Amino acid sequence: MNTTYSEAVKTAQTYYDGAETDRLYATFWGGEHITYGIYKSSDEPIHDASKRTVETIAQTLENLAPDSRVIDLGAGYGGAARYLAKTYGCSVCCLNLSERQNQRNRQLNQEQNLAHLVEVTQGSFEDIPYPDNSFNIVWSQDAILHSSDRTQVFEEIKRVLQPGGELIFTDPMQRETCPPGLL
Repeated sequence: MNTTYSEAVKTAQTYYDGAETDRLYATFWGGEHITYGIYKSSDEPIHDASKRTVETIAQTLENLAPDSRVIDLGAGYGGAARYLAKTYGCSVCCLNLSERQNQRNRQLNQEQNLAHLVEVTQGSFEDIPYPDNSFNIVWSQDAILHSSDRTQVFEEIKRVLQPGGELIFTDPMQRETCPPGLL
């Protein structure tokens, strides 16, 4: 474990590297996506609803194309990255703390013949291990909440995002002071 990680990041890494946690997400969420879903019905499987979330988010991006270079911060098992690579032909870098999840991500990339488009890197979004202006799209789903220094995370995003690039992220947490109309 990198000792330069914040305590919040270390806690998240320990949690997601746990065997029980991995088994829960792989079984309950289906082992592809680890994110909240958009449901069509109350009995719809979480995997389908979670995939729909990815599809919906992707449709909001203006510059998603085969020449896009995307980084997925907190990529989990890489379901979003594989969807983007399959659907749009773009290259995606998955940055994720959990080496256990990263191993599953790499395996799924191989099984789905996407290893040439999806790269998996162990690391933190508080210190993104890529040069300035590396990506034209920064993507993150339900992950940034794991940082205790979100200002640092957004400074890193600004650093690696090309001028004119797109940032899209979801965060299920709400501050009590956030006006409901902003959600």
